Amino acid sequence: MTVTAVVGGTVVTPDGATTADLLIRDGKIAAIGRRGDEWAGIDHEIDSSGCYVLPGGVDPHCHLMAAPDQATAAAARGGTTTVLSFTSPADGESTVECLLRSRDELECRGLVTDVGLHAAIYDPDQVSDGDLAAVRHAGVASVKIFLAYAELGIMCSTKAMFSIMSGAAKAGVLVQVHCENGPLIEAIEAQVLAGRDHSAARLFADTRPAEVEEEAVARVLATARLAGAACYLVHLSSAGAMDQVRLARRRDRQAVLAEACAHHLLIDETCYGRADWQRYLVMPPLRAGRHVEALWAAIGDGTIDTVGSDHCQVRTRSAGQVAAAGHDVAYGLAGVGPRYPLLLSAVIDRGLPLSTAIRLAAENPARAFGHYPRKGALLPGSDADIVIFDADGEMTLPGDGFGDGTGDSVYAGTTVRGKIRDVLLRGRPIVSDGELADRDPEGSYLRSSGTGSGSR
Repeated sequence: MTVTAVVGGTVVTPDGATTADLLIRDGKIAAIGRRGDEWAGIDHEIDSSGCYVLPGGVDPHCHLMAAPDQATAAAARGGTTTVLSFTSPADGESTVECLLRSRDELECRGLVTDVGLHAAIYDPDQVSDGDLAAVRHAGVASVKIFLAYAELGIMCSTKAMFSIMSGAAKAGVLVQVHCENGPLIEAIEAQVLAGRDHSAARLFADTRPAEVEEEAVARVLATARLAGAACYLVHLSSAGAMDQVRLARRRDRQAVLAEACAHHLLIDETCYGRADWQRYLVMPPLRAGRHVEALWAAIGDGTIDTVGSDHCQVRTRSAGQVAAAGHDVAYGLAGVGPRYPLLLSAVIDRGLPLSTAIRLAAENPARAFGHYPRKGALLPGSDADIVIFDADGEMTLPGDGFGDGTGDSVYAGTTVRGKIRDVLLRGRPIVSDGELADRDPEGSYLRSSGTGSGSR
């Protein structure tokens, strides 16, 4: 058994930051504090003087099953040690069949970080209570439904949503929801496409306005309340959505978790006026600056619980009437590597405490999906997933997204405050001085213990 000590740094725990040393035994944090007699027999020492010692990031929102080895390598270089990925059912494959296949594939894919799964539901009218129980039995604490994308054949009706939420409540499964009103989007698309002067660069943003998200959030919250279910609202992007979440919590004390994604916090819709506008296509689209500021206000008052990347290893091609009109483009952004350093830098720039970024990018995602306190915090008994962060340094984000294999990154060339120096996974160095360690990948499939320790 290797015994490692991380010494001389400022260790950030859920109780605050303190100058302390950290002892690691058998991949777990054994002690945090000043060295004592029990610290004998240290095999390896890591000097973190002048740096913060942070928990490894937990990215709650990724689509990486096309290349989990590349995606997790990029995640590690950005300080994320746990990635939670959605499954992607093939044509004719059921929710549970895809989940079990994906779980088996992860066991032999050269993972650099640990990876947990969310079960994406592409066949909402076919999902039974037994399926939801099977999801939980497989070590997965959540499913995801989509209220849009009829053109892809995956849109969930309100009736099916109520049924799934009712079954999920019994199975102890959290329901994640993509909140956009699909039929309303289709109606707006038809209206815009009928005009002569519609701009391809604006088409995707203009046909998915903030109102289609706000309406869907209200409908989801009402349905979840009637079903007695907790829900997790993914990649919220608008001021109206924040108001709906606040109202539900204030009026009904409703169990709802709200997620934002890095791109909606850091980039706005002016990108759609650029010559390279196609690089920035994402659903929901980038919003006007007032929505960006509304998200930051929601971070400040605790409305937003988590920040994910919505990393897409493979972009989705346009379909339906948009594609039929000749707009053959792809959407989806990569960002599993840049997410944590971007958020750490942004909270520093906005004068927020560093603990804000840790709560959003590590602790709360781990809590929401049943991985806390094993993941998401530096506590005795937790996995020794550790980031040594030099707040006085800086990083220029690379063009390849830390090597995620997706090509050009929209964050390329961005200079962020602070530098991810070293990263440990269960006590073993996986990144040293910003570069991947020369060792065999040791990440593994991560089972959830359930959703009983939510972030609120």
